[in-house]
Amino acid sequence: MSGIYHKWEPIEDLPDGYLSLSDPEFLAVAGAWSPAKAGMQSDMLEDFKEKTMREWSIETGQVENLYLIDDDLAKAMIDQGLSSVELPRRTHGIESIDAAAVIGNHYQIIKSLYGRFESYYPLTAFAVRGLHAAFVENQDFAVGLSPSGRHVPICLLKGAFKKWPNNPLTPDGLLHQYCPPEQVDSEMQRLLEMHHAHLEGNVQPDIEAAWLHHRFIQIHPFQDGNGRVARALASLEYIKGGFFPPVVTAAGKPEYIHALDLANKGDLQPFVRYLSGLVIKTTRQFMDLAEIPAKGDWFSPSRRKDSHRSGLPGG
Repeated sequence: MSGIYHKWEPIEDLPDGYLSLSDPEFLAVAGAWSPAKAGMQSDMLEDFKEKTMREWSIETGQVENLYLIDDDLAKAMIDQGLSSVELPRRTHGIESIDAAAVIGNHYQIIKSLYGRFESYYPLTAFAVRGLHAAFVENQDFAVGLSPSGRHVPICLLKGAFKKWPNNPLTPDGLLHQYCPPEQVDSEMQRLLEMHHAHLEGNVQPDIEAAWLHHRFIQIHPFQDGNGRVARALASLEYIKGGFFPPVVTAAGKPEYIHALDLANKGDLQPFVRYLSGLVIKTTRQFMDLAEIPAKGDWFSPSRRKDSHRSGLPGG
């Protein structure tokens, strides 16, 4: 039997003093973004948002090695449209993946997250399962490990919680444990109850996005596709706060995995700041384009009370 690298434990709520997890630079950028957004040219913002959604759609599959796209092709797809280039099929695990179709699904998902913010309703297990079904629409199998350690195909349950353990091995042959299948329902219920309590308590979106992503990954409720769903849930929290979604890239995957690993060890701050750093980068790119000064004071104690429900900054 393999040694254990990470032992599964039930998910934990936010730690005491969680406000210290936030990055002051994120709060400063958000403070500049909030008042500027309402008065800017909508066409410029919509064009930038469209390109950000295209990049998110491409990269969330590349992070999972579903497909690999040349940098020049990716740039053309971001600048000119996702259908502007023809993509070859690629073998992923045991099946051929139609990259263009998968990226198209990702694009519809990120668009739906913006729509979800505009007509907000609470996140439910049903909605999370629907999100998973959308992500794996063009994927029929997952790759599992037999008792002998051999890779075997597993029929992928679309929009349904896992029925078999999905504990991966590290490169050193150690076991990373996720939630056992028989406890997924109860852990997901706890996750959503805590999440709803956080919204009622107006937890900042940068902190909530990282907490929700990490705790969801700890549960790993689906046989495959958990990373994609987790990044979508984190993106939803930023979108509800009026921000661009964090775009985790294949090039940035080592840093992403490292920050998640530190969260597994009990330190959530690096992951909060990793995701918010991505949002800072994208926001600064647009602010430079629109010549918006990068100073401000958002989420100060006097403004914290009603800010999450009102969609600050900028809705």
